[in-house]
Amino acid sequence: MKLLNISTPLSLISLFSTTEQKPLQKRTNPLEDGAFKALANDQINRWHVPGIAISIVDGNDTWAQGYGISQFPSTPVTPETLFFGGSTTKAFTAAALARLIASGNHTGLSWKTPVGELIRDDFVLEDVVRTGLVTVEDVLSHRTGMPRHDISYGGSDPKTSKSYTPRDLVRNLRYLPLTAGLRERFQYCNMMYVVASYVVETLSGVWLGDFLKREIWGKLGMNATYFSNEDALAAPEPLAKGYVYTNSTYVEVPYMDLTSVSGAGSIISNVLDYSKWVRSLLTLTGPLSPSSIRELLTPRTIVLEKEPWLKGPKAYALGWINGNYRGYEYFEHSGGMEAFGAQVIFFPDLNYGITAFGNTGVTSNYAELSLIWRLIDDKLNVPASERFDWDEFNTAQLKYIEQIYDNAQSIYYPNIPSPPLPLSRPLSNYTGTYFHPAYHNITLTLNNTSSVEQLYALREATWVVYFTLKHISGDYFIAYVESTKSPGLIFRQAVPAEFKISADGVVDRFGIAAEPEMGIDGRIWFDRIA
Repeated sequence: MKLLNISTPLSLISLFSTTEQKPLQKRTNPLEDGAFKALANDQINRWHVPGIAISIVDGNDTWAQGYGISQFPSTPVTPETLFFGGSTTKAFTAAALARLIASGNHTGLSWKTPVGELIRDDFVLEDVVRTGLVTVEDVLSHRTGMPRHDISYGGSDPKTSKSYTPRDLVRNLRYLPLTAGLRERFQYCNMMYVVASYVVETLSGVWLGDFLKREIWGKLGMNATYFSNEDALAAPEPLAKGYVYTNSTYVEVPYMDLTSVSGAGSIISNVLDYSKWVRSLLTLTGPLSPSSIRELLTPRTIVLEKEPWLKGPKAYALGWINGNYRGYEYFEHSGGMEAFGAQVIFFPDLNYGITAFGNTGVTSNYAELSLIWRLIDDKLNVPASERFDWDEFNTAQLKYIEQIYDNAQSIYYPNIPSPPLPLSRPLSNYTGTYFHPAYHNITLTLNNTSSVEQLYALREATWVVYFTLKHISGDYFIAYVESTKSPGLIFRQAVPAEFKISADGVVDRFGIAAEPEMGIDGRIWFDRIA
């Protein structure tokens, strides 16, 4: 595996002493440490991650190294290997808006500008009053009241076969339920970063990828950073393939379609380029002014979810999560896709930051967290007895996912009659195509591959999933949801679903608990159209 050490000489300080002068010692590269290499190999094997790349910015030094495989059978990960960065893109989208605000070319544009003033015809929420109040910083700090609705976006129009665009996603927001008041609480929402992307493109007149290249990446020398699959595949740097470990083997996962995702998660880069980005934030240098960087890093929204490895709360700034670890403020963000995971973290007071990329979904994040926090704890000389056990924590996370999935019936339907009530109509009557204006079409068919006839649906959007509907009682079901590209426990879900029958006995509506923030009883309702 290739090792790269880009090191700027440390400032030399003359020490006057009566003893013999000692030669200056170069700072040790922690990625060359034998114990750390052993941990990296352990994490790769434990979580079945083909490969991981890591870079460290420590004062004037930058180190980077690859571990494992970027493409089977034998292509190694190197510091130059390209990975999908997922939601670490969000910090760049916020930075793009910072550039527009600082440019002075858009009269009155600020973090507090209502989004509706910038993209008036397109940005409409179900709450018309709120539509006029949501600001740029509300969108970037996840406090609009809009939840994820992650399976609503992406894919292509069934009538034209054209991919849905960021503008299409923005215009669909008016059809999606809100689940909190404006600025009431933190609700992570990828779609709001697509809104921000569309604002940048509308004001600048160029595609967000081109804007970032011109205004951020080019000025930082991030010449191995891309914003589309096509550009990354044509790049001189090698692009890692994504994998899922299933049935005791690695299966290649097709690259996700990022057309609709835009500034929420489209970046493709390597750890060397990210080290340049991290250094610019640590040193308050580069294309962003110090005041712009401070604005990006100012916390806006308290994140109520408590983390067991932290004593205090976390907050969300603009594209960054803010926290405090052992008295040191830090900023971080993760990125996750069907077959890639990313982590970025930096500590301004330590002039220290780390980037890690891997090529599996979720499990690469698990491995990266163990490695990153090992490096941080080593940096801070944290005693071994006080270090957080990431492997135990992540194993418990997986166990919890498995328990929810396996016990879905008793969780969602604890009081079904015995025997269960029969369906109102024959099962074949529930098949057909149902429509929601934001979630678009879902077509239910009979699945005859199992011993019990069940309803089945394939949903091809940004996240490609299929639903298997198990009858529970009456017209109530459980929808077992699984990724078609990355099957297995990681992306597996089970949610309640139901049908409505019209007065004339026709199955005319399908409802599913597609958005967790709406609760167990919340439904996204699809109307039958065929």
